[in-house]
Amino acid sequence: MNRKTDKKGGWLTPVPKQSLSKMVVEKIKEGLISGALQPGDFLPSETELSESFGVGKSSVREAIKMLEALGVVEICKGNGSRIRTSVDSTVMNPLIFQLILQSKEENQSKLVEFRQMIEVSGSLLAIDNASEEDIQKLEKIHERTKRDFSKGKATVENDMEFHNQIYMSTHNPFVVSIGSAIMELFQPSLVISNRDYSRIVTDNHDKILKALKHRDKKAMEEAIVLSLEKWKDLALDDFLS
Repeated sequence: MNRKTDKKGGWLTPVPKQSLSKMVVEKIKEGLISGALQPGDFLPSETELSESFGVGKSSVREAIKMLEALGVVEICKGNGSRIRTSVDSTVMNPLIFQLILQSKEENQSKLVEFRQMIEVSGSLLAIDNASEEDIQKLEKIHERTKRDFSKGKATVENDMEFHNQIYMSTHNPFVVSIGSAIMELFQPSLVISNRDYSRIVTDNHDKILKALKHRDKKAMEEAIVLSLEKWKDLALDDFLS
């Protein structure tokens, strides 16, 4: 068997009998990691997967449903199952659930460290990669936020959109995925920030936007650290108490 054939077929081997559908998922993941499966590829038929993995069709069917729920595959009626070519924003993000389960009160300080690490590094990358269009989008979000606050509207959506747009400005899909998961996790505390500390929110966004426009990494890091310190001391502590 040549190397190419081995690469393509190496993941189609029997799975341990005790693992069943979970191991079918693992085997398909193995195919994706090795490159034997590519985005847009159709999976082998249910019968072929069942025979290759040495499991029943019901286990294969359950595994495909799990992968569909995770947004890895899509079911094409009459044609089988295909590896997605892009992330579907409507499917659940398993990273969020992992973070929720790990974010017990005793781990809050570690969670804050994690957010600071991601937000600082993501914002610095945005300075390198943001286009003028990205900056204009941030300016529009910021102006809308201030306008809403002046009308007494304290909606967390503007705050979420502002930070997610910074992650989008990195033009790095991995940073975008992790960043959006973190923002969703902290949404309840951000509700408090926007409701009770709107002036602080706009001041922080002013500093972040200014640093991005001037491509000033030192100012950006200082702005993010200050923003997160105020968020932790005011909104997060209120949320946890």
